[in-house]
Amino acid sequence: MKEIRTILENLEIAANKSIKTALATVVHVHGSSYRRTGARMLIREDGYWFGSVSGGCLEGDVIEKAKSVIKCNQKELFKYDTRQNAKNSFGMGYGCNGLLEILIEPIENNEANAAYSLLQEISTYPNLQGLSTVFYSDDEAVAPIGARHHSNGRSYIMSEELDELIRKDLQEAVKTREAKSKTYKIGVCKIKVLHEVFEPNINILIYGAVFHVVPFLRITNELGYNVSVTDSFEPIQPIWNFPNADEIDLIDQEATDHLIKTTPNLAVVFLTHNFFYIKEELPKVLRSDAPYVGILGSRKKTEKILREAEVNDDNYTAKELAKIHYPIGLDIGANTPEEIALSIIAEVKAFFSQRTGKPLKVFDGYIHKKNIQAV
Repeated sequence: MKEIRTILENLEIAANKSIKTALATVVHVHGSSYRRTGARMLIREDGYWFGSVSGGCLEGDVIEKAKSVIKCNQKELFKYDTRQNAKNSFGMGYGCNGLLEILIEPIENNEANAAYSLLQEISTYPNLQGLSTVFYSDDEAVAPIGARHHSNGRSYIMSEELDELIRKDLQEAVKTREAKSKTYKIGVCKIKVLHEVFEPNINILIYGAVFHVVPFLRITNELGYNVSVTDSFEPIQPIWNFPNADEIDLIDQEATDHLIKTTPNLAVVFLTHNFFYIKEELPKVLRSDAPYVGILGSRKKTEKILREAEVNDDNYTAKELAKIHYPIGLDIGANTPEEIALSIIAEVKAFFSQRTGKPLKVFDGYIHKKNIQAV
């Protein structure tokens, strides 16, 4: 989601300066690639760009092709073959070893522009969602390249028959959380569509305005996560006596309770050392829909808190108890506040991605989920 927000922010800047722009989107990948389907890049006519579609090997050529697209004001699909036996310069010396299809289209900071309008929708919608994009079409009258359909029902697909087929397949993609490319036949017309799935952005609620929070906020800001911090101030803590404490913007108890009740994909992280504060707040968090609850501190300290708060099988369901993670974080040998923040954030990311957090060298399988190609 961070990449989409960055693209939208810079699209607005370009529009204010009357600079024309194009959007490049990876719409299909066969084989291995550094970036997967849905990777995006905004290119300005002056050559500035934001986002990426590869590990750096394709960006230069994409920028040049985007300038041509902007000049002609015409959408176009480009293929890049980075396999070693490819009969082009991209197959020589690059380690991706895959075939990529990249859609490049003019984009304007205007609600009438489907790409802009639906990216805005995606960046602000808090729940699981999907987007279908036509990236190849034999007949522009049936389905022009760049036509889109959002899982909320907003559609720019002209053909009712095609729109209904896309709607059903997009619903299935969102349900299974699996992106896929699919080829449709409408009469004699062949149309290729990318169905993308966008997971809800990760939201984090931190209890405790301690010194670990500042590096935590800096890292999560870079990742584009939504983070809120709260604290009881009882007993009074000298929280503003450490460097950069002014970077912490606290929310009050009412806002905290509202956040817990209404926010999807919420990770609750107890960084506070206030024993009584944790005991007081932990029950409401465990009974909420927040799927992850992490507690900083030793196993012995946390188990004492759980005992005194009567967090046990008699008072909580197995599902509620399974939310608790302690000691919080991945085992990376963290000692400094920055390292501790990194350890915790890595575990939160792994949890919501449903990954193990193990080193990739011992991982048996694909690093990325494979796209499903249906014909």
